[in-house]
Amino acid sequence: MRSILAVFTLLLGVTIILAGSGLLGTLLGVRGQIEGMAAGTLGIVMSGYFIGYVAGTFLVPKMIRRVGHVRTFAALASLASIATLVHGLYLSPLAWFLMRFLVGVCVVGLYIAIESWLNEQTSNEERGHVFSVYMTTTLIGLGLGQLLLMTGDAARLELFALASVLLSLGLVPVALTRVREPPLVEAERLGLRKLYEISPVGVVCCVFSGLGISTLWSLGPVFIGGLGFDARGVSLFMALTILGGILMMWPVGRLSDRIERRRVLMLTCAMSGVGAGATLLLIPVGAWGVLVGGFLYGCFAFSIFSLATAHTNDHIAAGQVLEATSGLQLLWGSGAIVGPIVTGFLIQRFGPEALLVWFLVTALIPAAFIRYRMAFSQPIPREDQGDFVPHFATSSAALEMHPEVDVDVEADIDIGAGTDDDGEDTR
Repeated sequence: MRSILAVFTLLLGVTIILAGSGLLGTLLGVRGQIEGMAAGTLGIVMSGYFIGYVAGTFLVPKMIRRVGHVRTFAALASLASIATLVHGLYLSPLAWFLMRFLVGVCVVGLYIAIESWLNEQTSNEERGHVFSVYMTTTLIGLGLGQLLLMTGDAARLELFALASVLLSLGLVPVALTRVREPPLVEAERLGLRKLYEISPVGVVCCVFSGLGISTLWSLGPVFIGGLGFDARGVSLFMALTILGGILMMWPVGRLSDRIERRRVLMLTCAMSGVGAGATLLLIPVGAWGVLVGGFLYGCFAFSIFSLATAHTNDHIAAGQVLEATSGLQLLWGSGAIVGPIVTGFLIQRFGPEALLVWFLVTALIPAAFIRYRMAFSQPIPREDQGDFVPHFATSSAALEMHPEVDVDVEADIDIGAGTDDDGEDTR
């Protein structure tokens, strides 16, 4: 508890910032429909955020090296707040795409700055606990942002202003933190081929997690609006889906510590597909059926990335967790760019139900791949598995707090880590 109190102001700042970011993402889907934007257009617009997210992981460290954390932090905060207001002032797809790109760069930059400060204030003994609380806090902040959609009229500027205020307000407790300038954390990333050799299951599941979850963030409001729900319905659907992820993250993760992790990951993917399918079948029932189905999907979909990274980490030495997980984050981001674009045009062509079909496909394909891998590769012994830690695609700076990261270990990744002592494939 003492370790959490020591970083409380930083966690508070994260919660407020992500509440503003979460509100903006959902608000754009609702406002876009009000303005008559096609689903395909909105899909492209919303992908701009994830393009910015990926670009920011390369651009922001260069900014920090040039002017330092504090100046970079202040500049990105101001740009994010301005870009949020511009969304409400200029209602064109091109302006929105450019602003979404800018917000994506800024938000990942804010992640890097905040997580660097968290690293600086957290002892080695407590970093695993703080890492877990921080990752849970990210979902709580995003969930609160969905509920704020009910506080104003999406057809006016006021909600954009509220999101802008939250992005600025969240910076106050972070900026006032009394801590020396943190060192820059910049992880090298493993190549795709090497990552796949280490953990085929981890790579495939991370990509498909990005394909699915990014579509929820980007086009979930379009889906609900297309079914005739008002802003309150959109807010409840998104909040309940995130709540499901918060509630089931730890039970699913702890189960994966006790039995073969691949099996739990396969069942989690399959249950995500069940949640999507149930939502599709419950549409005729009415609003409550859709809300229940969304909650069920969120219960499992948000755990896939965490389980995939945990499975990958089971196959590598502690000294390579930072590199491997940073690479998996980039793979997730690549999938996140594609998801909204493809699904937007599917919704435009086949109707809002196409979103649920996309969820179903992006959940069942990795489940089938895991089953295929399990057919001829042996499971890693349970005693060789690490402990599950909830994990989301934020920035590589957060990975320094990961309990399996050993910054003192310097060793080349052994591709043979995918085999046990008898030479059996365990990937």
